[in-house]
Amino acid sequence: MIAAPLGIPGRSLVAPFLRMAQGLNGLNEMNRAWGTLTHGHGWGWVESESQGEDRLHRSIGACWEDGSIESLHDRNVLLLHARLASQGAVNEGNVHPFQAMVNGRRWSYCHNGTVKQALHVPTTLKKPDCTDSEIVFHHLLPYLETDPLRGLRTIYGGIHDYSCLNSFLLGPDALWAVCMYATTPDYYTLHLSVSDHGPILSSEPLAEFGSHAPLANGQILRIDRMQGTIDRFLL
Repeated sequence: MIAAPLGIPGRSLVAPFLRMAQGLNGLNEMNRAWGTLTHGHGWGWVESESQGEDRLHRSIGACWEDGSIESLHDRNVLLLHARLASQGAVNEGNVHPFQAMVNGRRWSYCHNGTVKQALHVPTTLKKPDCTDSEIVFHHLLPYLETDPLRGLRTIYGGIHDYSCLNSFLLGPDALWAVCMYATTPDYYTLHLSVSDHGPILSSEPLAEFGSHAPLANGQILRIDRMQGTIDRFLL
């Protein structure tokens, strides 16, 4: 998954995104123990339209087999995610990112990893077949209008059985990024680059954006969507 909270022309992301989704990146996600993993269970993106609205697009199937990915080239992309399903059926409704409205303001969310413990399904989520990721997102919703950081600390702090909770939470004013894993740090560490289009966060280092810095386990970043300024917190 990739986040560009200030927006970036999609043409800059298509090649590295396809490499990651197919397990072909230079690092191959540092995936020596598990072998090559491909993320072919759907893919989605959030773009910023000219009217300032964030628009969600999702597609079922592998992104490298989907000709519509070429439509990203001239779009202002904010989030990209390719799914490797661990919970929930393989269908378009379970493809990341997810979106919800909170008091008229749009929020988007995507997540890597698996929550292994049973989670209560909030009443705001009415789908019969939900992923662990979307359930976590809906647990966060009551906090988003006033205190997203408190929400992340409260909800994530209450999850004890998981492989990884790496996630991007995109609101109208900022992107919140969480790096939190319980196993396989070489595979799950998020990476921060600074490009001509502002900060770029990705689930693997991407050569296209030059130098990169790994996030620490348990680190939360808030990146302002107008200025690109970064505030750092601990879970």
